[in-house]
Amino acid sequence: VFFAEREAPKVEGLTAAPRAVARVGVIGGGLMGSGIAAACADAGLEVQLVETDAASAARAAARLDDLYGRQVKSGRLGEAAKADRLGRIACGADFGVLSGVDLVIEAVFEDLAVKQEVFRRLDGVARPGALLATNTSYLDVDAIAAVTARPGDVCGLHFFSPANVMRLLEGVRGAATADEALATALALVKRLGKLAVVALVGEGFIG
Repeated sequence: VFFAEREAPKVEGLTAAPRAVARVGVIGGGLMGSGIAAACADAGLEVQLVETDAASAARAAARLDDLYGRQVKSGRLGEAAKADRLGRIACGADFGVLSGVDLVIEAVFEDLAVKQEVFRRLDGVARPGALLATNTSYLDVDAIAAVTARPGDVCGLHFFSPANVMRLLEGVRGAATADEALATALALVKRLGKLAVVALVGEGFIG
Protein backbone atom coordinates (compact mmCIF):
# COMPACT_ATOMS: atom_id res chain seq x y z
CA VAL A 1 0.00 0.00 0.00
CA PHE A 2 2.87 2.37 0.86
CA PHE A 3 4.42 2.03 -2.60
CA ALA A 4 1.06 1.88 -4.40
CA GLU A 5 0.06 5.23 -2.90
CA ARG A 6 3.22 6.80 -4.28
CA GLU A 7 2.68 5.34 -7.73
CA ALA A 8 -1.03 6.24 -7.96
CA PRO A 9 -0.66 10.00 -8.67
CA LYS A 10 2.05 9.47 -11.30
CA VAL A 11 0.93 9.75 -14.90
CA GLU A 12 3.24 8.25 -17.50
CA GLY A 13 4.51 10.86 -19.95
CA LEU A 14 3.12 13.83 -18.00
CA THR A 15 5.94 16.39 -17.90
CA ALA A 16 3.98 19.66 -18.12
CA ALA A 17 4.51 22.24 -15.39
CA PRO A 18 1.41 23.12 -13.34
CA ARG A 19 -0.09 26.60 -13.47
CA ALA A 20 0.07 28.72 -10.32
CA VAL A 21 -3.01 28.50 -8.10
CA ALA A 22 -3.63 30.93 -5.22
CA ARG A 23 -7.36 31.62 -5.50
CA VAL A 24 -10.02 28.95 -5.92
CA GLY A 25 -13.68 29.27 -6.80
CA VAL A 26 -16.23 26.73 -5.54
CA ILE A 27 -19.70 26.64 -7.10
CA GLY A 28 -22.27 25.21 -4.72
CA GLY A 29 -22.28 25.50 -0.95
CA GLY A 30 -23.95 22.26 0.07
CA LEU A 31 -22.28 19.51 2.08
CA MET A 32 -19.79 18.75 -0.71
CA GLY A 33 -19.11 22.33 -1.79
CA SER A 34 -18.56 23.61 1.74
CA GLY A 35 -16.25 20.66 2.43
CA ILE A 36 -14.21 21.46 -0.68
CA ALA A 37 -14.03 25.13 0.33
CA ALA A 38 -12.81 24.11 3.79
CA ALA A 39 -10.18 21.77 2.31
CA CYS A 40 -8.84 24.64 0.19
CA ALA A 41 -8.89 27.12 3.08
CA ASP A 42 -7.09 24.58 5.28
CA ALA A 43 -4.33 24.51 2.64
CA GLY A 44 -3.93 28.30 2.77
CA LEU A 45 -5.84 29.12 -0.41
CA GLU A 46 -8.27 32.00 -0.84
CA VAL A 47 -11.76 30.74 -1.70
CA GLN A 48 -14.73 32.34 -3.42
CA LEU A 49 -17.78 30.18 -2.76
CA VAL A 50 -20.69 31.02 -5.08
CA GLU A 51 -24.31 30.05 -4.46
CA THR A 52 -27.52 30.76 -6.38
CA ASP A 53 -28.81 33.49 -4.05
CA ALA A 54 -28.01 35.38 -0.85
CA ALA A 55 -30.03 33.03 1.37
CA SER A 56 -28.19 29.98 0.04
CA ALA A 57 -24.86 31.77 0.48
CA ALA A 58 -25.78 32.55 4.10
CA ARG A 59 -26.60 28.87 4.69
CA ALA A 60 -23.23 27.89 3.22
CA ALA A 61 -21.45 30.34 5.54
CA ALA A 62 -23.35 28.91 8.52
CA ARG A 63 -22.44 25.37 7.43
CA LEU A 64 -18.76 26.32 7.34
CA ASP A 65 -18.97 28.03 10.73
CA ASP A 66 -20.50 24.85 12.14
CA LEU A 67 -17.88 22.65 10.45
CA TYR A 68 -15.01 24.58 12.03
CA GLY A 69 -16.95 25.00 15.28
CA ARG A 70 -17.09 21.22 15.68
CA GLN A 71 -13.31 21.05 15.14
CA VAL A 72 -12.80 23.65 17.89
CA LYS A 73 -15.14 21.77 20.22
CA SER A 74 -13.22 18.52 19.68
CA GLY A 75 -9.90 20.25 20.34
CA ARG A 76 -8.53 19.78 16.82
CA LEU A 77 -8.53 23.51 16.10
CA GLY A 78 -8.17 26.72 18.10
CA GLU A 79 -10.50 29.73 17.87
CA ALA A 80 -7.81 31.81 16.15
CA ALA A 81 -7.25 29.11 13.52
CA LYS A 82 -11.00 28.86 12.96
CA ALA A 83 -11.25 32.62 12.39
CA ASP A 84 -8.24 32.53 10.06
CA ARG A 85 -9.70 29.77 7.89
CA LEU A 86 -13.17 31.25 7.77
CA GLY A 87 -11.52 34.54 6.81
CA ARG A 88 -10.14 32.89 3.67
CA ILE A 89 -13.61 31.91 2.44
CA ALA A 90 -15.97 34.50 0.95
CA CYS A 91 -19.54 33.25 0.41
CA GLY A 92 -21.79 35.10 -2.01
CA ALA A 93 -24.15 34.89 -4.97
CA ASP A 94 -22.18 36.92 -7.53
CA PHE A 95 -20.97 34.58 -10.30
CA GLY A 96 -18.76 37.40 -11.58
CA VAL A 97 -16.25 37.03 -8.72
CA LEU A 98 -15.05 33.84 -10.41
CA SER A 99 -13.29 36.00 -13.01
CA GLY A 100 -10.51 36.51 -10.46
CA VAL A 101 -9.78 32.90 -9.52
CA ASP A 102 -7.14 30.53 -10.88
CA LEU A 103 -9.17 27.36 -10.58
CA VAL A 104 -12.90 26.63 -10.28
CA ILE A 105 -14.45 23.50 -8.77
CA GLU A 106 -18.11 22.96 -9.59
CA ALA A 107 -20.06 21.08 -6.91
CA VAL A 108 -23.71 21.55 -7.85
CA PHE A 109 -26.60 19.08 -8.14
CA GLU A 110 -25.64 15.85 -9.96
CA ASP A 111 -27.58 16.59 -13.13
CA LEU A 112 -25.85 16.84 -16.51
CA ALA A 113 -28.00 19.72 -17.81
CA VAL A 114 -27.43 21.73 -14.62
CA LYS A 115 -23.67 21.20 -14.76
CA GLN A 116 -23.51 22.03 -18.46
CA GLU A 117 -25.31 25.31 -17.80
CA VAL A 118 -22.76 26.15 -15.07
CA PHE A 119 -19.88 25.49 -17.46
CA ARG A 120 -21.48 27.58 -20.20
CA ARG A 121 -21.60 30.47 -17.73
CA LEU A 122 -18.04 29.79 -16.61
CA ASP A 123 -16.87 30.00 -20.20
CA GLY A 124 -17.88 33.65 -20.29
CA VAL A 125 -16.59 34.54 -16.83
CA ALA A 126 -13.44 32.59 -15.98
CA ARG A 127 -10.17 34.14 -17.08
CA PRO A 128 -8.08 32.53 -19.84
CA GLY A 129 -5.94 29.75 -18.39
CA ALA A 130 -8.16 29.09 -15.38
CA LEU A 131 -8.70 25.40 -14.68
CA LEU A 132 -12.37 24.38 -14.77
CA ALA A 133 -13.01 21.25 -12.69
CA THR A 134 -16.19 19.32 -12.00
CA ASN A 135 -16.75 17.31 -8.83
CA THR A 136 -19.14 14.95 -10.59
CA SER A 137 -18.98 11.38 -9.32
CA TYR A 138 -20.46 9.64 -12.36
CA LEU A 139 -21.50 12.05 -15.14
CA ASP A 140 -19.58 12.28 -18.41
CA VAL A 141 -16.77 14.84 -18.00
CA ASP A 142 -16.38 15.03 -21.79
CA ALA A 143 -20.06 15.99 -22.17
CA ILE A 144 -19.51 18.77 -19.64
CA ALA A 145 -16.31 19.97 -21.32
CA ALA A 146 -18.00 19.98 -24.74
CA VAL A 147 -20.21 22.96 -23.88
CA THR A 148 -17.15 25.19 -23.34
CA ALA A 149 -14.85 26.80 -25.86
CA ARG A 150 -11.88 25.50 -23.82
CA PRO A 151 -12.31 21.77 -23.19
CA GLY A 152 -8.55 21.51 -22.68
CA ASP A 153 -8.95 23.38 -19.39
CA VAL A 154 -11.66 21.01 -18.07
CA CYS A 155 -11.09 17.97 -15.85
CA GLY A 156 -12.79 16.05 -13.08
CA LEU A 157 -11.83 16.47 -9.42
CA HIS A 158 -14.06 14.02 -7.59
CA PHE A 159 -13.80 14.52 -3.82
CA PHE A 160 -15.21 11.96 -1.42
CA SER A 161 -17.47 13.19 1.37
CA PRO A 162 -16.70 14.78 3.76
CA ALA A 163 -14.37 16.54 1.32
CA ASN A 164 -12.27 18.24 3.99
CA VAL A 165 -11.57 14.90 5.71
CA MET A 166 -11.38 12.13 3.09
CA ARG A 167 -7.91 11.72 1.65
CA LEU A 168 -8.69 10.02 -1.65
CA LEU A 169 -9.52 12.20 -4.64
CA GLU A 170 -10.28 10.93 -8.13
CA GLY A 171 -8.79 13.00 -10.94
CA VAL A 172 -10.61 12.48 -14.22
CA ARG A 173 -8.74 13.16 -17.42
CA GLY A 174 -11.14 13.98 -20.22
CA ALA A 175 -10.48 13.28 -23.89
CA ALA A 176 -9.47 16.93 -24.40
CA THR A 177 -7.86 17.68 -21.00
CA ALA A 178 -4.50 19.35 -21.64
CA ASP A 179 -1.38 18.03 -19.91
CA GLU A 180 -0.85 21.39 -18.23
CA ALA A 181 -4.40 21.32 -16.87
CA LEU A 182 -3.98 17.81 -15.47
CA ALA A 183 -0.63 18.76 -13.92
CA THR A 184 -2.32 21.77 -12.29
CA ALA A 185 -5.09 19.59 -10.89
CA LEU A 186 -2.60 17.11 -9.45
CA ALA A 187 -0.51 19.89 -7.91
CA LEU A 188 -3.64 21.21 -6.18
CA VAL A 189 -4.51 17.76 -4.83
CA LYS A 190 -1.00 17.44 -3.40
CA ARG A 191 -1.26 20.88 -1.80
CA LEU A 192 -4.55 19.83 -0.18
CA GLY A 193 -2.72 16.89 1.38
CA LYS A 194 -4.82 14.38 -0.51
CA LEU A 195 -4.03 11.34 -2.63
CA ALA A 196 -4.94 11.60 -6.31
CA VAL A 197 -5.80 8.62 -8.47
CA VAL A 198 -6.09 9.51 -12.15
CA ALA A 199 -8.76 7.87 -14.31
CA LEU A 200 -10.17 8.37 -17.78
CA VAL A 201 -13.86 9.00 -18.41
CA GLY A 202 -15.79 5.79 -17.80
CA GLU A 203 -18.51 4.09 -15.81
CA GLY A 204 -18.18 4.01 -12.04
CA PHE A 205 -15.45 5.59 -9.96
CA ILE A 206 -12.41 4.62 -7.94
CA GLY A 207 -12.90 4.25 -4.22
